[in-house]
Amino acid sequence: MTFWFGLDRLFFFIARLFLTWCTRVTCFPRDISELELDATRPILYVLRDASVADMLLLDRETRRMGLPSPLDNLALPGHTLRRSYYSLYRRNNLVGRERVSPPPRRLLRAVEHLAEYVDEDVQIVPVALFWGRRPEKENSLWKIMFADNWSPPGFIKKFFIILTQGRQLFMNISAPISLRQLVDQPADVERTVRKTQRILRVHFRRQREAMIGPDLSHRRTLVNTLLDSAPVREVIRKAADEAGEPYEKHEAHARRYAMEIAADYSHTVIRFLEVVLEWVWNRLYSGLRAYNMDTLQRIARDHEVIYVPCHRSHADYLLLSYLVYKHGLVPPHIAAGINLNLPVIGTILRRGGAFFMRRSFKGNPVYAAVFNEYMHIILSRGYSIEYFVEGGRSRSGRMLKPRPGMLAMTVQSFLRDHSRPIALVPVYIGYEKLIEGSTYIGEMHGQKKEKESIFGFLKSLSVLRKHFGEVHVNFGDPIKLGSFLDEQTPGWRRIDLKQPLPDSIKQTVDALGTEVVTRINAAAVANPVNLLSLALLATPKHTMDEVQLGRQLALYAHLLGEAPYSRSAMLARSEPGEIIQYGMDNHFIHRIEHAMGDLISTDPVTALQMAYIRNNSLHLFVLPGLVCSLLGDGRDIPQRHLQRLVRLLYPFFRSEYFLHWREDGELDQAVEQILRVLADQGLILREGDMVRSAPLHTLESDLLAHLGQTVAQALERYYLTIRILVQHGNARLDAETLEELAHLTAQRLSLLYEFNSPEFFDRAVLRNFIHQLQVYKLVERDDHGMLCFDDRLQAMDDEARRILSPDLRQGIVRLTRLCEARQQAAQTQAGNTP
Repeated sequence: MTFWFGLDRLFFFIARLFLTWCTRVTCFPRDISELELDATRPILYVLRDASVADMLLLDRETRRMGLPSPLDNLALPGHTLRRSYYSLYRRNNLVGRERVSPPPRRLLRAVEHLAEYVDEDVQIVPVALFWGRRPEKENSLWKIMFADNWSPPGFIKKFFIILTQGRQLFMNISAPISLRQLVDQPADVERTVRKTQRILRVHFRRQREAMIGPDLSHRRTLVNTLLDSAPVREVIRKAADEAGEPYEKHEAHARRYAMEIAADYSHTVIRFLEVVLEWVWNRLYSGLRAYNMDTLQRIARDHEVIYVPCHRSHADYLLLSYLVYKHGLVPPHIAAGINLNLPVIGTILRRGGAFFMRRSFKGNPVYAAVFNEYMHIILSRGYSIEYFVEGGRSRSGRMLKPRPGMLAMTVQSFLRDHSRPIALVPVYIGYEKLIEGSTYIGEMHGQKKEKESIFGFLKSLSVLRKHFGEVHVNFGDPIKLGSFLDEQTPGWRRIDLKQPLPDSIKQTVDALGTEVVTRINAAAVANPVNLLSLALLATPKHTMDEVQLGRQLALYAHLLGEAPYSRSAMLARSEPGEIIQYGMDNHFIHRIEHAMGDLISTDPVTALQMAYIRNNSLHLFVLPGLVCSLLGDGRDIPQRHLQRLVRLLYPFFRSEYFLHWREDGELDQAVEQILRVLADQGLILREGDMVRSAPLHTLESDLLAHLGQTVAQALERYYLTIRILVQHGNARLDAETLEELAHLTAQRLSLLYEFNSPEFFDRAVLRNFIHQLQVYKLVERDDHGMLCFDDRLQAMDDEARRILSPDLRQGIVRLTRLCEARQQAAQTQAGNTP
């Protein structure tokens, strides 16, 4: 905009005052060094739309950050251009609300000069502003007037947008594009300009979709589109023919299913929930800490994002959507169980982006077809989605085995239409105290799960009077679905979708599920309560000398720093004294003063809840714990033998804890790293190939044994299960009976030895171990379904026996003998009964 006689300066002065009064900008990135701008090269800013307000705000923010202003001249070799910015689009007043993209003169001049001066460059910096980040959806005049959406606003509408949305303003300054690289490609000036414009159009479109979501249509329109799709029509027609009923009757069923499923996204509700949740989180938690948010923001620029978090609590999806929204991205559509579709609450969740699914599709092909098609529509239209691959909330705190349902639908949709790149983003959510903690403990001890209800929701509001520490949310390494399919099933693009999917795709889905949960675990955050729980719960009475506890915490921190579990794993606090003080301030632990040195302890009820929190990050220390357990009791062992034992046991730990090391040189390297740290800390001595643990009855020996307790319960479970099988003999038990006996024996062992951890006798964990014995051919089923084994299982029984303490080993042997005797007595009594 150009004025005469200095009136432009007066206009800009007044406009700046107005914008200062009614706008507040959240700028991304927060650290401008992330852009890696070259201070010696000219900068040409590009705004998406021609707007005086956007340009003045960019001027204000660049001056604040110490960057060149867009109102400065652009100094090119031998020529200077007035202003250092241009707009990709402007509003064409002749044809109403349509945007046009005229050839930009400043870009044209910059390309011409770079073609002449081959040693120069210009940095193209795209800048996008989002007023309220609102996709156009609502039909009321009021909402249309004040919404910044995909349609270009006129002057009047822009004025009201500034007034109403100025406090919800996000500015995204993107990394620079080298104009020199584009000019150096073989093309004339006009083609280079067109190519640059095309790159910028794609960039702005993807960024806008990531920030405000795709251009939404009304829910009923989406449902009509769904019912008109060929796959759904075919299933409805088939169901009607089989039942001998009119097509319209089954179509009505399908419509009801679609309305039951579909979200009804509303920005008004999103804004309302943001305000409510901010108040709730401040009441419940002392902080929400997000890690690797830049990883998410980078992948969201050019990929459709599917969030796949771990599932610990009903708060998970609310927390994740809140954090994503607060960091400038559109909240995802969330796959929620139909049990949450309660009166009032279900409506609010639906308007917040939740779509509902039944627990089982079995026996209802019409429902299955409708849900599959709904998933395909929202994926193909560019919506971000969130679902939990574990299926339900973990009751033990550990990662559950992934279920393939949602992943299979995602892969099938991508096979149908892979024009949009998809990235699955694993998300680790770690709590320090769980809202549902007492409920989970009851369920693990056999209490029935309570059904969700309005009464239960109202009752749960009492938690607002309690405090639950901090929450740690870490975004893991994304999985690019196209690349993953290329690795697992190279010919996936040639699959005939009219035929049943080949087994290779089903195997790929299983592999994808395992990769997701493995990367979630790889993004774990070790928080203070995790570490305190790991140390205290490894003692019989959950009590430790404060000095020894400090040394143990320092060892944990040192291992995570020098032998990190993964590049995305995080340590929230590393100073032992700070961790202990944090635990006492938040009433997780307490100090017992004693003349010979203070003790740190926790009460039995808190210990049960801390066991859950420990399990969230227990996998971070499983491999160090396994190494220490093999070196316990002052044992000397050749390193090659140690590596062999680790490789023998690792597959079972990997399956149970979803560890990420491959069973090749990668695992050996990880063990070598751990041995190096243990040697640096004086816990072991290394002489050539021999590894010797610290002398018994020293502090170093105690630290080594304490770290070995990390895997003690798992080794006890493995040994107990194998002992029961070996004790009964070949072809005497089937898998279900072995699981039941192992469960009861572990439960009794827990009561006798005060493990105080319900997950020790968790059926799902025991079932998985029995399954893995069959996977690795250590156990096989005969024709009658009975379990058979050979000398290899006996050898494994002997190895496990050497690791356990003599008292515990004898306790397990006594219990398994008692178990066998009682089963034989029961069989004899059943045989004598007429």
